[in-house]
Amino acid sequence: MRTPHLVVHSARRAEDGVGRYGLVVSRKFGGAVERNRARRQVRAAIGMAGGIAPGTDSVLIVKPGASLAVPELSKEICQIMDGFRASQGSRGSSNVG
Repeated sequence: MRTPHLVVHSARRAEDGVGRYGLVVSRKFGGAVERNRARRQVRAAIGMAGGIAPGTDSVLIVKPGASLAVPELSKEICQIMDGFRASQGSRGSSNVG
């Protein structure tokens, strides 16, 4: 799934447990300071959004050139997780991305 700031690939795990995620910020995004700031902002947004859906593995890729704001990212992550939950309910186990 794509948003203005993120590309997200998610998959359901066999066991239900806490949601896990990996975070990718390319060197195209900028120098180390900019990349680390982006990582911190995305982590804060995930926390504000209530985390990753239980039993889900996700990879969040931050798009280069994105201007990040934690509240915006949090809304995007909520939309992504809601969409993933809806697709899992109707189709069973699949990959969203």
